[in-house]
Amino acid sequence: MAIVAPVAPSTVSPLPTPPSTSSPADFDARADSFLGALPTNQSQMNALGTNVYQNALKTYDSSNDTTTNATNAANSASSANNS
Repeated sequence: MAIVAPVAPSTVSPLPTPPSTSSPADFDARADSFLGALPTNQSQMNALGTNVYQNALKTYDSSNDTTTNATNAANSASSANNS
């Protein structure tokens, strides 16, 4: 199996400043902005999770291939020594 490089994750946009009861004058505007950003944040976080999982699968597959190749090499060396 060919070596497959990991895929760089996409960026996640920072969330806007959350609302705070200590700043009642701009609470509503901040709440609207913060809550409005959550659907995009969810999509970006889901994409990031998918990226991490796919990279983990590539790593797992690569480690299995390495183990198989090492076993095959050891068996070949043993056969050559016994010939």
